[in-house]
Amino acid sequence: MCTDPWRDPVSLDRGPTHVGLLTGADLRQGAPGGTRAYVLGLAHFLTKEGIDVEILSNGPVDEAPSSCRVVPICEDHTPLTRRFQDALRRWDPAGALDGIDILHIQRPDDLRYLAGRFNLPPVVCTLHGNPAKGILRRRGRLVAYAYRFVEARMMRRIQAILAVDRQTTADYRRRYPSVADRIEWVPNAIGDEWITGSEAFGLEVPHDSPPTLLFVGRLSVEKRVDRIIEAMSVSSVLARGRLLLAGTGPDEGRLRRLADGLHVEFLANVSRKDLPSLYRRADALVLASEYEGFPAVVLEALATGCSVVATANPDIETLLRDGRGIVVYDPAELPSALEEAVAQRHRGARASLPKEFTWSNVGPRVLSVYRRVLQEVAS
Repeated sequence: MCTDPWRDPVSLDRGPTHVGLLTGADLRQGAPGGTRAYVLGLAHFLTKEGIDVEILSNGPVDEAPSSCRVVPICEDHTPLTRRFQDALRRWDPAGALDGIDILHIQRPDDLRYLAGRFNLPPVVCTLHGNPAKGILRRRGRLVAYAYRFVEARMMRRIQAILAVDRQTTADYRRRYPSVADRIEWVPNAIGDEWITGSEAFGLEVPHDSPPTLLFVGRLSVEKRVDRIIEAMSVSSVLARGRLLLAGTGPDEGRLRRLADGLHVEFLANVSRKDLPSLYRRADALVLASEYEGFPAVVLEALATGCSVVATANPDIETLLRDGRGIVVYDPAELPSALEEAVAQRHRGARASLPKEFTWSNVGPRVLSVYRRVLQEVAS
């Protein structure tokens, strides 16, 4: 149990009335990244439930609920985690945490810069995949080791850990057996409007049109967009089509060089309202990542009828059953998988998303975690 001095708990009959969402993700309009979609989706759900929401952010926040209070840790967004955490270390909340019943963070190591400095409310953390894998891939073993050390210290101070995918849930329970009972799987979700609006989505892919493939996300090395570009270059079927890349990131310069001479369009960041049109125009959403959690873009694509081709992980394998897409177990299989996805779409195949992955279904599970945490702290 955390030894920080918690404030008086809220009434257990009503649960939380004021939740703080802390994130270093880019919450500006069109910015790529699943954490952005998660935080804003959760904020909209909570405000609809009559709960006050405060977003402690890394720069400006677009598309937040109108009733939501935004408290920038950084006035301007910084893309570097260490700079955001430096700002968090220097941050003077000046009452920003007053009245918050639950502080919901998105990375365990962010807590390091608050714990012991303030009279914190109970803390819940969502794991959007395994942060250590990304740090190892982008910054090397030494930084990944330092992260793991900090993470291990902070895990003991967190009252509940939500993992958006089953693999991360299992990995963290093995890694931290002393807090395994606090770690549970609560899947990612998208807004219910994606499902209710999907009935009006028509397929915009003519049967004789050239292939159109789509990637939506951050252009970073672990996303392996280079595999998609290579698949376009080695397949005679795909080479006459085009690849749409919606997003920005540090790997963009290298990818532009690899795409020279191919029909690859760099669309930069695409606003949320324009994404459904992109999904409808594409034969398939493609994710060739080295690792993924449970990406919101997969849910969005399926909700609009667009099939998905993705590298394997347990949650994606389960979701893409029954004709919703194709799972790739070996990168060498990617070109043939994409060709098959194109053929299926041109035969009129249409994907769908189960309603269990909307915030109206997932949100109550998050609320139940909040209530349980408050009960445990009170006892």
